[in-house]
Amino acid sequence: MLKRLSIILLFCLVGVFAFAQTAAKQVLSEKDITSFITNYKQIMVAFDTLGDKYDHLFEGIDPNGGFESMVKMRSIKVPAEIEDILRKNGLGNNGFEKSMIIIQGVGVLLMEEDLDMLTADAASKDPKIAASIKEAREGMKILKDSINSKDIDLINKKKEELFTLIQE
Repeated sequence: MLKRLSIILLFCLVGVFAFAQTAAKQVLSEKDITSFITNYKQIMVAFDTLGDKYDHLFEGIDPNGGFESMVKMRSIKVPAEIEDILRKNGLGNNGFEKSMIIIQGVGVLLMEEDLDMLTADAASKDPKIAASIKEAREGMKILKDSINSKDIDLINKKKEELFTLIQE
């Protein structure tokens, strides 16, 4: 649990930047979530066959950029070969963006649960922990606000199943 908190706090501390943003558009449908779950293993096998062919696409993304960098990852223009894999597995023409939103949405929901649990367990006992939790929530807000609330609701319905898949 402490390890998870440390990771969350690291991302938050690095990623706390104020920037203006418009309301996020809805990207996902229930069918997208179902397709992602049903075809996840096939998608991963197909990506494994690509090896490191497209690793260069992510060179412009700062791994220490926290939540802001995660948001930027969704806007990467991926080659047709990657989009074809995702399209063939039911994620449509913007499959990369949808996949990233699903993965990031699951992360947001799980982090919120962890922070809620930490708040209930420890925050009242130690002001430093309460301050860290508050800072983590503020940092995470960047990522959560970049995902439409209807998309978050769809992800939340299948959160446990998605989390299990992603962790494999």
